[in-house]
Amino acid sequence: MPNDLSHIRPANLSWDNAGNPYSEEYQDIYYSKADALAESTYIFLKANNLTERWKKMNGDDFVIGECGFGGGLNFLNTCKLWCKIKPKNSTLFYLASELRPFTLEDLIRLHKQHPSLLSYAKVFQQHYPPHTPGIHCIELNFKNCPVVLILMLGDAGNMLEQVWQPNGFRVDSWYLDGFSPTVNPDMWDEDLCSTIAKLSKAGTTLSTYSAAGQIKRALRQHNFRIERKSGFSKKRHMLTAEYHPANEKQKPIQQGCFQLPESKHTDKRAIVIGGGLAGCSTASELAKTGWQITLIEREPSIANKASGNPRGIVYCKISDGKDVNADYYLNSYVFALQHYQNISKTHPIDWQTCGLIQLAHDQREQKRQQQSIKNLKDANLIQYLDAQAASQLSGIKLEKGGLFFPSGGFLNPQALCQAYIQHDNIKCITNTEALNLSFEKNVWLVEDNNKNLLKAPIVIIANSHDAHSFKQTEHYPLLMNYGQIDEYPETRMSKTLSCIICAKGYISPANGKSHFIGGITKTTEPALNDANKLIQQNLELTHSINPQLMEEHRKMGPTNVRSGSRCSSPDYLPITGPVENKRNCQKIYKELYHNAKRKISQAPDYEPGLYINVAHGSHGLTSTPIIANYLAKLINHTPLPLSNTSINNMHPIRYLIRDLKKQRL
Repeated sequence: MPNDLSHIRPANLSWDNAGNPYSEEYQDIYYSKADALAESTYIFLKANNLTERWKKMNGDDFVIGECGFGGGLNFLNTCKLWCKIKPKNSTLFYLASELRPFTLEDLIRLHKQHPSLLSYAKVFQQHYPPHTPGIHCIELNFKNCPVVLILMLGDAGNMLEQVWQPNGFRVDSWYLDGFSPTVNPDMWDEDLCSTIAKLSKAGTTLSTYSAAGQIKRALRQHNFRIERKSGFSKKRHMLTAEYHPANEKQKPIQQGCFQLPESKHTDKRAIVIGGGLAGCSTASELAKTGWQITLIEREPSIANKASGNPRGIVYCKISDGKDVNADYYLNSYVFALQHYQNISKTHPIDWQTCGLIQLAHDQREQKRQQQSIKNLKDANLIQYLDAQAASQLSGIKLEKGGLFFPSGGFLNPQALCQAYIQHDNIKCITNTEALNLSFEKNVWLVEDNNKNLLKAPIVIIANSHDAHSFKQTEHYPLLMNYGQIDEYPETRMSKTLSCIICAKGYISPANGKSHFIGGITKTTEPALNDANKLIQQNLELTHSINPQLMEEHRKMGPTNVRSGSRCSSPDYLPITGPVENKRNCQKIYKELYHNAKRKISQAPDYEPGLYINVAHGSHGLTSTPIIANYLAKLINHTPLPLSNTSINNMHPIRYLIRDLKKQRL
């Protein structure tokens, strides 16, 4: 289940004279007053024998799980040791949960007390996410040492359940660092220990400063072998443990129709079909992890269709909190902002963080926004502006107020796709259409229009509506929405516009003395794919922004237009993940036709090594970065940037399951 948005509140802290934080909510200290870093090193780094284990690594990734992230000192201390040892060709994944995160200001205040960590702290602070609930995947680079922080904001037990998969990653070492069991019993209960055990493998180590009897009993009950050791400073005892499952060959608990496949690949070759945002971003994410990618594009150049617009805006679909996809919308937006910020440092993608205002253009939108701002008041992500404040900030007269996203912005999608493929591991083939897919002798054969036969064990289909041309993916309900982006010169009024304004349509501020106006139709009727009609339609969509501005643009007319179609799905979510064998899965789950509530534990029958990434609709710039990251991590068998709820809601098999339950098949 998604988190209750109202539960993510910042930590309520007080500080002693030495600069140590104290939780007013839990009435407990965060760190030892004797020496916080020495405590961290003794209880977690040394107790888990990290130095010796890391020195023996060569190409393997390492996963640490922490319950109780706090101010991140354990994380930064661990990163410092990781970068000192520098395991060859390896990545550190740090999975941490926190219900009451520090504000950025409090983090900075804490980190200043520890000069030896300051260089690491500054990098982390630059990437510290807003306090939106759910999973934040933060990719950091400390002195050419890659570290991926999976920061989960929410209840530890719920969040760990949201990342567990029967065939998923397993943690190598655990840090249990919650507040004392007497003031925070939920962090130490049997249910949490059960989840920790499910996420462990034979030999997984664990350490904690607490030696309470309830913790020892819970860990022993779930197959951890406990050892009591001398505690840090004046504390008498602490615990270390090692996981030894009762039956290592025991079959994993099944999750039914949404269970992900086991993906462990030694042959790192993949074919990506489609050279738009979805395909190029996926190719890039896989290439960064050592995969050799062949990218196939039907057109003469990449980003030739919907992904080839000269301008695209990055915005967030804010939910009122009742939508099960609320966490996904928020976290994909936050991920995209950081993603583009990083790319813009090395590639000219024209990334402009000018801010974005979503106008409350009607009563329904106003009600939704009021609930959203209530839910996210502590997230440091959005703020509500009345009409006067919105007018002053935007530079033009606005009759309505709305939500302001200070970090919202725009970029050049075509330049972005070019940036994605600038990698030695990516071979791009244009003027090439994939005609047929077949699987033989553990590899996929891709037949193209030039009578070539490409081979790879992994194929990712990212060619929008053309996914219907393959028998393996022809059953997915792909919709086509027409849209157009129009370029206008500056007018007397528009040249003062300083941020993006969204209502039913949108307008971007001038960049190179040109504005862009756009919108999406909710129809598949080809008759509406007419440039002049869509020009008028876009102008009408911007009427709710400023009627006078609309008239100025109507009189001048556009200097350039670009129309096309976008692929979407009936529920407006991407269709992404492993491709199921429809015929076999229809047999596996046939009982759902007769009883929609029947629970079936059997996993799907998947097409081996075949994945899909389509139907991003008008949210492509916001959703493709995190989806590409998800697919790459799924294929690489490392911790995922999405919760199980989000994964299930976007899983390709969802439509087959729904159709069976509704007796459509």
